[in-house]
Amino acid sequence: MGDIAGLTDPAPGVGRLRGAVVELRAGVDEQQRAELCLPFADEQERRTWMYWPSPRRGLPFSAMTSDQCQLAYRVAAAAMSVATLAKVTTIVGLEEVLRELETGGLPRRRPDALPRDPSKYFTTIFGEPDGGEAWGWRFEGHHVSLHVTVGGGEVAATPLFLGANPAEVRDGARLVLRPLAAEEDVARALVRALSDDQRRRALIDDRAPDDILTANAPRVEEQLEGGVAMSDLGGTPAQLATELVRMHVERLHPSLAPEPPPLGELHFAWAGSTDRGERHYYRVAGPRFLVEYDNTQNEANHCHSVWRDPANDFGDDLLRRHRVEHHAP
Repeated sequence: MGDIAGLTDPAPGVGRLRGAVVELRAGVDEQQRAELCLPFADEQERRTWMYWPSPRRGLPFSAMTSDQCQLAYRVAAAAMSVATLAKVTTIVGLEEVLRELETGGLPRRRPDALPRDPSKYFTTIFGEPDGGEAWGWRFEGHHVSLHVTVGGGEVAATPLFLGANPAEVRDGARLVLRPLAAEEDVARALVRALSDDQRRRALIDDRAPDDILTANAPRVEEQLEGGVAMSDLGGTPAQLATELVRMHVERLHPSLAPEPPPLGELHFAWAGSTDRGERHYYRVAGPRFLVEYDNTQNEANHCHSVWRDPANDFGDDLLRRHRVEHHAP
């Protein structure tokens, strides 16, 4: 996907992404740049990620002009597919909806209550995108955590987390908004399409966990076990399994998205109810691919979804190869 060391980009996706990051950096003043730009070598900070409301390092939208916020979203557009960008901006906008639902339009009753504020999203650049070494970018706030690492002309973009609270917004019986509908519906269709024997293997617990099991761990240390082997699926279940895997890989911009892993490397597991509106959890797990999804909080109207590559989160694998190819003695 390009040659960062030589600053040429045969793959246009890397060049577009790098150009958007450089434009963002040039579009802020010196004081803002000190917040926006952090050393790539700060490994601990690069791996610090969260999906709840909390201050983070980086430049917050609250400290940016409208034009500067647009530059930040241009980076997101260069990294993510249009569908993912739509989900991200919708999730950010849900902060206003959540604040209204929680307060009824009144000021927060407790000073220590969590803020619901669409300006509390942070963007961060790690390293020098127009230099000869690896660099990275992060966009993060409540229910959004996007990470891109570029090195040796390759891109790694996990962990990639999206969540929604509320998971669906209704006006009486009418559905108004459901940002992560496909992530839930395709998986439910899959578990229901399984044969009885396959479903018994897929159902790992009749109770769903309260959150994704890997949470915000900086590394996935152990492969999650259990579930039905996707290699055993055929017909409609195999088609739905393929759709579910591709859905997460294709969160990235088409010029950056990797090939989906073969189904033969993956297992599908479900916990909790298979009925809509009830607590549930699922995962698709393999050596180089992990998707977790839960909808358990707030009476199963608050969902979390993450895609990870246990071997390449934050660019572990590509950085290892980059060091060997460009820095070996």
